[in-house]
Amino acid sequence: MSSTATDLSPADEAARIAAVRRYDILDTPPDGAFDRVTALAARICKAPISTITIVDEDRIWFKSAVGLDGVDQIDREPGLCSSAIVHPVPYVVTDASIDPRTLSNSLVCGDLGLRFYVAIPLTTSDGYSLGTLNVIDREPREVSDDELDSLRDLAAIVVDELQLRLAARHTVEYEALQAATEFRDTIVAGLSHELRTPVAVLQGLADLGIGGRGPAEQAERIDDTFRRQVRHLGRLVEQFLDHAALEHGRVPAVRLVPTDLSELLAEVVDLHADRGAVTLELADALPLAAVDPERTHQIVSELIVNARRFGPPDGRIVVRAEPRGDAVAISVTDEGPGISAAAQAHIFEKYHSAPTSTGSGLGLHVARALAEAQGATIELERSDASGSRFTLTVDVADGQS
Repeated sequence: MSSTATDLSPADEAARIAAVRRYDILDTPPDGAFDRVTALAARICKAPISTITIVDEDRIWFKSAVGLDGVDQIDREPGLCSSAIVHPVPYVVTDASIDPRTLSNSLVCGDLGLRFYVAIPLTTSDGYSLGTLNVIDREPREVSDDELDSLRDLAAIVVDELQLRLAARHTVEYEALQAATEFRDTIVAGLSHELRTPVAVLQGLADLGIGGRGPAEQAERIDDTFRRQVRHLGRLVEQFLDHAALEHGRVPAVRLVPTDLSELLAEVVDLHADRGAVTLELADALPLAAVDPERTHQIVSELIVNARRFGPPDGRIVVRAEPRGDAVAISVTDEGPGISAAAQAHIFEKYHSAPTSTGSGLGLHVARALAEAQGATIELERSDASGSRFTLTVDVADGQS
């Protein structure tokens, strides 16, 4: 009886192929663990050829092969492994030249001249045959019960190995998901903390009528505070959106234009004026810089927030801009306790924050991405017991050097 198309396609073929995909074994590199199994199978049966095959939709792929140099796959249609996977017991051919199941098979009639063939299905715990462990010879021969028992054990070892690797991959994926969830929770907690202050201030201003009542000086002061807090909220939202873009592999959009840094930095300092002493120092004859004004505003604002977060309550923060060759250096210096050498190596990494920080751990990571998108650089230039200085270095505009 010759093999038919039905013989070569198990009734649950779609589910079987899904199981093959689940184990993610196809087209993987050579592996010593599987090579030792085929070598041992050939030695046990005193046969010249042994293989571990995975039966795909239209091919038979060799995960390991002893005695078949240069062969990594064959078409599925003539493959004996396709027949073997539909049998729950070992598929044994002692003389293929006279066995009706194999007379027309190209492996028997062709150059290989296969005569002896034993295949043990690689059956998963849920009943799907992924492929076979095979022993092959070019001479007719018998196989003993002890040899079959040994081959069954080896096939079980192959399946156990695949199962262990699948479990390990699932563990890694689960841990990655858990880590992502923890990171998300950290972000939400940090942003929630940061959002509470401006929201509370805005609510208080709303209760006062946002400058609509009281003396003109008081109304103007309330309006100024309102504008600052709205800008602060905008900065937090922009930071979160930029981080989301970075997580999806998108580079932040920038538009470089000649920019007066004196005006831009004065606006940033004014934004933070009601929350502590921030001093602006500008070098004489400061050239126009080629920057994205909004993004640069966002970066410097983050550096000020960072300086305030880690500096003493009454500490002084200095924002300074000065030419450095064909560039302009914008530095933010605080009077905090400094950053440890160990922490300095990770200061710009996402989610990195000091143990005492209430921030989201996104600020400096996003700031660096925004700087690099403009062709600028940002670095921790100095940090010791007297404080830290972060420096953003941007290019001058064309014709300004």
